[in-house]
Amino acid sequence: MTTPDTVFFLGNARYGEFEPLRVSGLRVGLIRDVRSRGWCADDEAFDTVVPWDPEEGAEGLTVLAGRLREESAACVLNLREAYVEPYARLLAVLGLPALPVDEVAALRSKELMRRLFTERIGPSSTGRYGRAGSAADVVDFGERNGWPVVVKPAALYSSLFVLTVPGPEAAAEVFEQVRQGVAEHVRAKGMPERFTALQVEEFLSGSNHSVDLVVDRDGTPWPSPVVDVLTGADLGGDDFHHFARFAPSRADAEDQHRMTGLAVDAVRAMGLRLCAAHVEFVLTPQGPRLLEVGIRPGGHRARVLHQAHGISFMDAYAAVLRGEKPDLTPRYDRPFGIVTPFARDTGVFTGLRGFDRVTSLPTYAGHSLYHAPGATAGTAAHGHWQILSAELSADGPADLLRDITAVWQMSDLVQTRPSEARKVPSAGRPHLLIVGGKDSGFRSIAGLDVRITLLQERANLSELQERRADGLFLVEQLDPAWARTMAGSLHRGEAPFDAVLSFAEQHLLTASLIGEDLGIAHNPVRAVRHSRDKGLMRDLLAVHGLPTVRHRVCADAGEAAAFQRELGTPVVVKPADGSGSRGVTLARTPAEAAEGWHRAGNTGAAVIAEEYVTGRELSVETLTLDGAHQVVAVTEKLTSGAPSFVETGHQMPAALEPAVAQSVADTAGALLTALGHRWGPAHTEVMLRADGSLAVIETQTRFGGDQIWEMVELVTGVRLAAATAAGLLGVETPVLPASAGGAAIRFFAHENVVLEGVEGVEEARKLPGVVEVRATVRPGQRLGPLTGSGSRQGYVLAVGATRQEAVTRAEAAHAAVRFDVRDAADPQ
Repeated sequence: MTTPDTVFFLGNARYGEFEPLRVSGLRVGLIRDVRSRGWCADDEAFDTVVPWDPEEGAEGLTVLAGRLREESAACVLNLREAYVEPYARLLAVLGLPALPVDEVAALRSKELMRRLFTERIGPSSTGRYGRAGSAADVVDFGERNGWPVVVKPAALYSSLFVLTVPGPEAAAEVFEQVRQGVAEHVRAKGMPERFTALQVEEFLSGSNHSVDLVVDRDGTPWPSPVVDVLTGADLGGDDFHHFARFAPSRADAEDQHRMTGLAVDAVRAMGLRLCAAHVEFVLTPQGPRLLEVGIRPGGHRARVLHQAHGISFMDAYAAVLRGEKPDLTPRYDRPFGIVTPFARDTGVFTGLRGFDRVTSLPTYAGHSLYHAPGATAGTAAHGHWQILSAELSADGPADLLRDITAVWQMSDLVQTRPSEARKVPSAGRPHLLIVGGKDSGFRSIAGLDVRITLLQERANLSELQERRADGLFLVEQLDPAWARTMAGSLHRGEAPFDAVLSFAEQHLLTASLIGEDLGIAHNPVRAVRHSRDKGLMRDLLAVHGLPTVRHRVCADAGEAAAFQRELGTPVVVKPADGSGSRGVTLARTPAEAAEGWHRAGNTGAAVIAEEYVTGRELSVETLTLDGAHQVVAVTEKLTSGAPSFVETGHQMPAALEPAVAQSVADTAGALLTALGHRWGPAHTEVMLRADGSLAVIETQTRFGGDQIWEMVELVTGVRLAAATAAGLLGVETPVLPASAGGAAIRFFAHENVVLEGVEGVEEARKLPGVVEVRATVRPGQRLGPLTGSGSRQGYVLAVGATRQEAVTRAEAAHAAVRFDVRDAADPQ
């Protein structure tokens, strides 16, 4: 069997650009620029990858050419302006027909382009232009040709440093801004001095469009359909950055025909052959006028042409290089566009705010993120490239334009902070991804010397998180699919992640899946899944001979009733993935079990019925680092009792005989080992029966809620979140000195009353040992039954030299807060 030919891309290729080649039976290879920090598809996306160091010059190209011959390269494509000249040199070394290197270098000059257009097509083919060696040249040009005028680099691309000069009074300031920006950019990139040249041009008023072509070895241009462009200036800004490219074109058929013909004339005027070409126009009231030609495909144009018209531009590009006839025939017309939002204020990129505004658009079809937080971002006028792109696919052109405009109006989407406030990570500084959560987890991690990127939902964002996170990506609702996609995009950037974690119940599994996706440090998916599914956990306990209770996962209310009837004793019916006492019912009869099933099922989760056990309820707070489990503390719990068992208080450490404490610790450790729990805290609830035997209630691969994490810090000095992050990343975290011998919390848990007022909060805060007093209700609020932790109305937290002293202090503070209530059934 013959191996298919390989088409190589020089230096860089993005998703959406190369995949159509495989439909034609070709292999796809990448010549990876090892010096580039530009966004590129992963190596795994290509059939073969060959490294290339541009700084090795001619010698490196010779070595590269040898490797390509070994790989049976059919041809090499170039998609990027930065590689135009190295590409010509490589083709020369390979002995493939191409434009001479010196000719390619000359043709990158916009001044030469304009001269060739004027001489070979005619003065009306383009706008008036001139060299700009000084502000005086700009003023002279403006006075002769009219204001406004445009000052721009004579050889750069991507609309970098392009500014409008409205009149002579602004000429000096604008010229100096462009001159300095271009000079710094050229120096930083190590480009030849000729790239610092500037040009002044007539401002052409009209709509922006482009045509991409392939040119065969005879110099015959083959054009593709017109693609429309909206710049920042078109949408009300002051920047010529190409914000949107879309097709089919809105221009009428005659104007599209004229632009296509002018693109063909431009390519011929420049003498191009065996290449791709990207031609840009302004469609003025007098007809199309040429702006410039790039000797490579236009940015995002191949993807737009493929999605909007069914055209594989890369197939056509490869065809002319292989001496074959290209096919650029449209198969259909489907409105499709790509938008590239940018930061409106230049600074350090810190993240995306409210990106769900983009993903929730009716036309949203996907996105790519090109830079991780820490990169410098801003407008093209200040020399910056896009941060991301989003694809939009619509049923009609009006829908497409509506959503393009909607993205433009999200002016706060790309967030930056001033460059002088930039946090520059030290060499080797580990990078941690945190998924969701509140300050209970974030607070202690914030003190670690690590780089933090946070995927967060708006409701949980705090001032601390916003200040400390090196990168912040904010959405209204943190959807798992979005989080995984965003994490993958960021990981492919300049600062890949070393570890991922979450301490939020609803995001534990998402964090583990991200870790599995990216191959970075994380808690195993299996451990999280088995801990969150009480049915799986019960099965695991039985397999490993650990203390469990009789149970049944119930598909309907009848199964719950039947289970209670079989046992003949009370059962607890609850959601199989529940927490916080949500949806829990104690059922003593089959009818109550059926009712409990409906209550638990209202949460949308599977329902489990379990044998009801009584005794002292405890929770075991553990910390697992690389599979080694440490019992940090054991908490004694108070609940409201039947029917919902809402927790009304905790005290730490629990008063246990040494043998019992050891049995509790051994049971929790054996369960975590069976789960495969490897990293982070766990909160395991057990019941100590009157006869001294244990029964596991449930476990969660996170720290305990209800401020138990804070009680652990106060009593032991162990910061569970920080210790987990430090362990995952291999950095040190100091253990705080324990500030108390015991801690206790008591919750306000009124039910079925109307609150008239709350008094004594400030007095309670002043009592000895009180750490916090919080009341979370307001006068006039109607309080229903206690159905879960969220039904409570606040708490008091106190510490003491001993557990008993902490309990006494917490209860005194709890009594000092007076809730003035009346029965909800009483008339006002």
